[in-house]
Amino acid sequence: MVMRAALPVLPYREPEIIRSCRELDRVFKKEQIKSVLIATDQGIVSHRLTASVEAVLANSSVVCTIYDKTQPNPTVSNVEDALTLYRAHGCDSLIAIGGGSSMDCAKAVGARVAHPKKSLQQMKGILRVLRPLPTLIAIPTTAGTGSEVTLAADIPELARHAEQEANPLYPVPKLMDTGELETIYHKIADWSVEQ
Repeated sequence: MVMRAALPVLPYREPEIIRSCRELDRVFKKEQIKSVLIATDQGIVSHRLTASVEAVLANSSVVCTIYDKTQPNPTVSNVEDALTLYRAHGCDSLIAIGGGSSMDCAKAVGARVAHPKKSLQQMKGILRVLRPLPTLIAIPTTAGTGSEVTLAADIPELARHAEQEANPLYPVPKLMDTGELETIYHKIADWSVEQ
């Protein structure tokens, strides 16, 4: 109850909802983004699910570096490896593509950028990262824990749940609309049949 009462005065940013990759260029200009680290996993990359975002980045002259080693429940090593890439390539923002693990990895990298002298362990807990994080764009490709959908569910239903996963309480914008998410699920379904 204390947290609920405090929410209106806490320094949370209202997320900007982005309905299409086509809107990214505007965001890059507004935020003066020059170099992005994409946090994702090898499955997302191997199925070319980052391709549309990479194309927009290239067309916007934004340098892109991909960290694709995110594990389920990302480890401190995942975060530190991604942070090393972020720093080595002079990144100024983050894009998370995938499920909760990619989102968590990107947020943890952002926390380490905001507090470079603190370890993740030192930032564990509520209200421990009060400095602004770099711009973070979240592109969910999963439907939460999956409890609300099954493999038998149709692709539009999966896409609808994935769009809803970009919780408005997170200080990150959504990127893809339901139609674009459906395209991703069709690619995954086609790949699954081939296997």
